[in-house]
Amino acid sequence: MDSQLRRKYQAEPGRQEWVTAVECISADGHVITPLIIFKGENLMNSWIPMDIVGKWKFACNCKGWTSNIHGEEWLKLCFDPATKGKAQGRYRLLICDGHDSHISAAFVRYAIDNRIVIFLLPPHSSHLLQPLDVGVFGPLKRAMSFQLSRLYGMEISRLQKIEWLEHYVQARLAAITEQNILGGWRGTGIFPRYSHRIIRQLTGISTPPPASEPTTRTLYLISSSPPDSNVLWLANTAFKDALRHTTLPSPVKKHGRKLSGIAERLHANNTILRRENAELKKVIKTRKERLSGKRIILKGQIVVSTEEIARKLADAERATEEKKAKPCQKKNKTAVRQQKRNNDELDEDSEAEEHEILDCIEVIVD
Repeated sequence: MDSQLRRKYQAEPGRQEWVTAVECISADGHVITPLIIFKGENLMNSWIPMDIVGKWKFACNCKGWTSNIHGEEWLKLCFDPATKGKAQGRYRLLICDGHDSHISAAFVRYAIDNRIVIFLLPPHSSHLLQPLDVGVFGPLKRAMSFQLSRLYGMEISRLQKIEWLEHYVQARLAAITEQNILGGWRGTGIFPRYSHRIIRQLTGISTPPPASEPTTRTLYLISSSPPDSNVLWLANTAFKDALRHTTLPSPVKKHGRKLSGIAERLHANNTILRRENAELKKVIKTRKERLSGKRIILKGQIVVSTEEIARKLADAERATEEKKAKPCQKKNKTAVRQQKRNNDELDEDSEAEEHEILDCIEVIVD
């Protein structure tokens, strides 16, 4: 192993759990609505942010993997509606990597009935021929790692499904761009068609990387408090360069270099702590808001959309309000019955008093 190579590892909190994102991109630079598959027996509305833009689809199973049923539902609910209008009755080409869910009988039957041509890539070639692997998934993984690194740095014991999905939405916006999509297609040589690109990769021919441009160092002095990290580093660099060219005693130079290093470390620690504190406050606030909301279990459906979840949530809230109103109605009815009993008792007391008066009158008459 090369001793010059260094690897950095990052610990991830809590137990690991699968989440599958079924993505599909078009050669014209567009991306199709994804299908997110969680691990679980039933979908929960608390897993899905209501502010997701677009008609995302969601599903779950006991493992969090895709299956033949999910592949068929994705073809019907995601791919077909997104591409039918563009095709205008013509055939559509769907390039797949050969997963079992792409070659099930129902999947193929639906494709044939709806003028969809399925093309399976050769085995073990997706790193060369799959546009998503070539130009999209790499930036997506890096963007997702950047999004989650702040939570991992705060040592949160367990990442919630909705938190993972919120960060995936942001990473997806940053990585699955038209530029990366078109670059993925060009990199495979599929569109525009350029077969020599793959042949050159298979034969090991590579082009040398461009030479890096020389950088120039600009010296700055600190003019703000607290200073910007780059300004502080440049100022400390200029300070240490000046120390080397002075006639000060060695202990003074050494002390100055240590002070500059301490200032940089304290500034970095302070910046990290401020950011972690703000992120923790944001996470705690968001979790409190979710706990205070209504939770519903979505049963009997393989794939659902955010519109369906919002509608079911509104129905659940309406049922809750009606249930809250019933005790008030019952209480009102009880109060009416009690008032009626009180009135009856008053009537009985009045009749008794009248009888007593009549008895007194009879005695006086006698």
